[in-house]
Amino acid sequence: MSQDVNKHLDRARRSLEKNKLREAVTGYQAVLEESPYHPEALQALADIYTRLNEPGMAAQYYGAQFDRLIESGDAAKASAIFSRFLRPFPQPPDRLMRYATLLQKQNRNSEAIEQFAAAVEIFHEQHRDIEALACCESIAFLDPENPLRHATLGDLAEELRHSDLAARSFLRAGQLALAGCALDDALEYFKRAHHLTPEDRTCALLFAEAKLRKGDPEGAVTLLEPLSPDEKDAAFLALFGEGLLRTGRLDRAREIFAMYYKLKPDSFAKLFEVAGGYIRNGEDLKAADLLQQMKEWMRKTRREGELSNQLDRLAAAYPHSILLAETTAQIYEELNREAKYFDALMRLFDLYFNSERIKEACDTLDRLVDVDPYDYRNQERISKLEGKVDDTFLQNILARAAKAATVSTRTDGFSGAGSGEGAPPASEESRAQQALEDLIVQVEIFLQYSLQSKATERLTRLAQLFPGEEERNERLRALYERANWWPNGAPSKPIRPAVAAQPVESAPAPPVAIPAPVALTPEETNRDLAAIGEINRAMYRQATAQEVVAATAAHVGKHLGATRCLIAVGANANDTPLVAEYFEPSTNAVGPSRITSIAKVAGTIAPDAFGGIVLESANDPELRDIGMESALGVMLTDKEAQAAVGTLLVGDARPRKWKPNEAFFLQAVGDQLVLSVTHTRLRSLVRTLAVADEKAGLLSRGAYIDCLLSESNRARTHGTPLSLVVVEIDHGGDLLRQHGDVVVDGYVDQLARALCSSIRQTDLAVKYTAWSVVFILPDTTVANARRLAEKLRQIAETVRPSWESHNVTISAVAAECSSRASEDAEDRVTEWINRAEAGLDEVRQNGGNSIMALATP
Repeated sequence: MSQDVNKHLDRARRSLEKNKLREAVTGYQAVLEESPYHPEALQALADIYTRLNEPGMAAQYYGAQFDRLIESGDAAKASAIFSRFLRPFPQPPDRLMRYATLLQKQNRNSEAIEQFAAAVEIFHEQHRDIEALACCESIAFLDPENPLRHATLGDLAEELRHSDLAARSFLRAGQLALAGCALDDALEYFKRAHHLTPEDRTCALLFAEAKLRKGDPEGAVTLLEPLSPDEKDAAFLALFGEGLLRTGRLDRAREIFAMYYKLKPDSFAKLFEVAGGYIRNGEDLKAADLLQQMKEWMRKTRREGELSNQLDRLAAAYPHSILLAETTAQIYEELNREAKYFDALMRLFDLYFNSERIKEACDTLDRLVDVDPYDYRNQERISKLEGKVDDTFLQNILARAAKAATVSTRTDGFSGAGSGEGAPPASEESRAQQALEDLIVQVEIFLQYSLQSKATERLTRLAQLFPGEEERNERLRALYERANWWPNGAPSKPIRPAVAAQPVESAPAPPVAIPAPVALTPEETNRDLAAIGEINRAMYRQATAQEVVAATAAHVGKHLGATRCLIAVGANANDTPLVAEYFEPSTNAVGPSRITSIAKVAGTIAPDAFGGIVLESANDPELRDIGMESALGVMLTDKEAQAAVGTLLVGDARPRKWKPNEAFFLQAVGDQLVLSVTHTRLRSLVRTLAVADEKAGLLSRGAYIDCLLSESNRARTHGTPLSLVVVEIDHGGDLLRQHGDVVVDGYVDQLARALCSSIRQTDLAVKYTAWSVVFILPDTTVANARRLAEKLRQIAETVRPSWESHNVTISAVAAECSSRASEDAEDRVTEWINRAEAGLDEVRQNGGNSIMALATP
């Protein structure tokens, strides 16, 4: 046979040399009859038919050559032949499928999808549904975020009775539709998946969640009830409990949420919703019992603050529930929250009185007077009870509360029982003096037992009721010195008896009133400190330097009640500064050029003793041009370079006397603003220079050390914590060997996108290895880093790999950077990296699927 092949080849070659193309075709076809895949004959016939201008015939032999090259593994030549000679002509579906697979390996996904889709149509025409199913699987893998691809795969798999594949496809289509806010489509997909695999727990959970979003809690409960007896999973319990709560099955919801919070005692909000449901249904006793139980749980976990906030919310939502008010007052009493307890008693008194439960109202009033006998509203409550209770009781209450009545702003007195028609009333001056004496004694007792906060509270009230009294009362002045607290924030001048004012004897002494404070009060201080913290958090939530400046301007302007807030920030005088402005709705924007101009004017004025720059429209007509009569500004300074980098200015349309604390407030905000702008610019630069994967938004491994050094130095400068979390796919090396780089990289990219959506703008994400990602977390302790790691693992569980496996698990390690002053930045970061690596090794040795928070040296 080989001799015949050689003869035919020789004859064909001679014909080709003589340009006798038809005779050459006959010779080469004879070769193929003897050896169907002879490479020279296939190549020659394809070339000859091309020369004869018969591309259709040439395509047949190019196709055979393509098949031979695919079998021999020469993918590059095969791809070139198909794209050049075969693409214009119809091809058999098997060849299209092989070419699509080749394109997939070359990461030419869109072209691969096109070829797979063409193959599917032909396979359907030929009734070769198994091959069509394989093509649909490949399409869904190449376009994993398109729900229609998964739905098409599910339809075909269901038709071929591949129930597991169909259910998985519909489930994924439902998840994607839900993420895209196509709730109706998601419900349909979940319904079909649940119909195929009614026992599948994941499918039931997702279907139930979609029903809850659609407003069908009854349907969600029906789905989850059969699975509930043996469930201990927190996600299931949260979803099931929500359904029960919305359907009004409160007892069962209480049981489920109690199980949930034993597993995850991070927040008890849903149990408070159950308590609210009990109250709406008129089952106040059950609500009270639940609140008492929650009090015990939350005190054990040191969550008294959350308990207090939730009780306040319930009290505001259900103001007419007497049992709720009683329970709230009892809990606040046990928590020793005196102010909250007093407010609860006030609500309780009003409820008892309006319900004509006079005995309980009297008991409540008795407790109110015990807590604060100086509250001016006690007089009003006594008046309400006049004629409804025994005079002896009112006389007793009056004897304890009358002292405060004289120092209140009320002018009407109590004229009922105990007023004593035959006994002359005590003078206003003597009552005020007695009230002062009582308050001083209380403060002395608090200081004796080191109760500084309560002493400060009483001193604040004393200063309000008796302003300037320390100028005349040596005992009070000594008390202020002992408590290291002064009404105006600084010691008063020494007492000068010679200039004491003489009382006017012709007129009776008026009740002591509370004048408007002329200096900074503790309330103002607390308000400013809270605002600085809130503004600082708002800065660090912004993604760009311009957004930082704009957010700061808005917060500062609103806090100070200013007409405008103008900010200009630049690295130096040669840079075009970042500008932002806040202005009241009734005014218009002034524009960047005017902001820069005013900032330059402010920069030429020397600050006052408090660091503020005061501008008045009389001296600066440009202020009046933008509708401001007075303005207060501070210079923004780079602490490291000791150079001015901008101006922060607030102005008012009315003449305004600016306070020293307002200048201090602007300086504190300005310092944080400069740091935040610098940090945001550096972060943006790092992202620009070091992005390794635009799809996943991860920094490259090469940027890892630089990011750690930069964040470590920043944390050390500002005294803030710095942590990292390493999220790793367990047995990643084995997965790479089993499924290949392309498949695992696709899964890691999908996982990274899901995880990065749950971190802050200030956090950094770095691709650490082929199967792990590192998150660098500024201003984060290791405890908070561990909580984030738990959240990231929960998110990772929702990301399914493309291969048919549900056994992929995730591990995480959290570590905080040490803050030892003796170490330089390189040593500190090196120790940090080594400690995190050691933690990863330990997790791997223990089998993975866990979280480890490492101790900080």
